[in-house]
Amino acid sequence: MKLTENFTINELTYSFTAEQNNIDNRPSVSVIANLKVLCENILQPVRNHFGCPVVITSGYRCNQLNKQIGGQPNSQHLTGQAVDFVVPQKELREVFNYIKTTLNFDQLLLESDKTNKWIHVSFCQNGYNRHQAVDNYLA
Repeated sequence: MKLTENFTINELTYSFTAEQNNIDNRPSVSVIANLKVLCENILQPVRNHFGCPVVITSGYRCNQLNKQIGGQPNSQHLTGQAVDFVVPQKELREVFNYIKTTLNFDQLLLESDKTNKWIHVSFCQNGYNRHQAVDNYLA
């Protein structure tokens, strides 16, 4: 099922961890609606602006999956309002700055662990978007 021109429901719900642990990560109708709005307001504009693929590293997570990976209990991933992604052909700080200065968002984080860097972004369709932007790594 296509959510926008370049994004599908499968991209936003696939999880290797869920697959390996036999976790049913199928979203509800309300979660699908949130994912569609997230794609329309964040992911598709990023894809259109930079003209290159956006790779989803974590989208929707059901409760069981979120617990399995150690996610925050109040994570917006649980409602389909948040996504983690990379844009392999671009510097993530450039993508972060584009979102920060151009798009409406709730939370925008530039994050990293010992081996990876990614952007976390959320969007609230029926609520107040805080425009909270935090750069969590130095590079």
